[in-house]
Amino acid sequence: MDEIWNLYEIEKFLDQLDQKILALRELKEKGQLANPEELNILEIKAQKIKEELYTNLHPYHRVQLSRHPNRPVFDDIISNIFEDFYELFGDRMGYNDFSISGGLAKLENYPVFVLGHSKGKNTQERIKRNYGMPNPEGFYKAIRIMEIANNFRTPLITIVDTPGAYPGDLAEQRGQFIAIARAISKLFDLEVPVVSLILSEGGSGGALALNVANFVLMLENAWYSVISPEGAASILYRDSSKAPLAARNLKITAYDLLSLNIVDEIIKEPLQGAHKDLKYTLNNIKNTLILYLQKSLNLTNPKEHRFQKYRNIGIFDNLIKV
Repeated sequence: MDEIWNLYEIEKFLDQLDQKILALRELKEKGQLANPEELNILEIKAQKIKEELYTNLHPYHRVQLSRHPNRPVFDDIISNIFEDFYELFGDRMGYNDFSISGGLAKLENYPVFVLGHSKGKNTQERIKRNYGMPNPEGFYKAIRIMEIANNFRTPLITIVDTPGAYPGDLAEQRGQFIAIARAISKLFDLEVPVVSLILSEGGSGGALALNVANFVLMLENAWYSVISPEGAASILYRDSSKAPLAARNLKITAYDLLSLNIVDEIIKEPLQGAHKDLKYTLNNIKNTLILYLQKSLNLTNPKEHRFQKYRNIGIFDNLIKV
């Protein structure tokens, strides 16, 4: 069983260390630091600890980082990367699921439609948005936005950030799996290019429903899987505490998925995670989105490109002929 240290406890310790370093720097600037060597030792110590702990992270540590309460969410992407966002509401059948957000926007000078899972930034918002877990109405709202993008011949950018579709009884009774299947099918049918960003969590069909794209980008500490590590551990090992082992075996990290040709680009994060330097992270996201949007606009047939991309996932060249 993989032994995993608590990422949040480590972060608290490092934050206290950084605060002490900041206080010593202020004293040094005022000429009041009795022992300047103490500051140098602490700075070297802090950097060494960070590099040792955050370089080559265990897959489950990346899962922990993806769930950090200060990690960027859909609203941060809209506010800092896109301009003139005009949100669309409702599924045209009388419901509006707040866990899915989307509408028309501009990325630099490119008109696009943006569609994504929306978790919210505080407890009240997260409850309202069901922690980014859509009901069937959310997927029908997404399908509506996909169709509008297609009708206006405008590229679609999707932002994936969900632990999964909502698994409640009523959601299942209202046809959760049908709604997900229709969203996936609709993405395959679009004539316009689609670029997808896996922002943090990419859980199961709830994520795939927004992630059939010509190009899939993924933040360094995001995860994307058919099931969460905790869910897999409960099923495979009958023990949810073995989630770290499941995370390793599921191959859910950005680096695993890049090696399997499931994602096209990994977007770098600061050493301790995206939340430690939002400006740096958001700037990397914006530049990468623009690059791949331009690539997608050069595709002769985006629909066929998408089909072939997913058709070729999972092909092996070492099968033994019987």
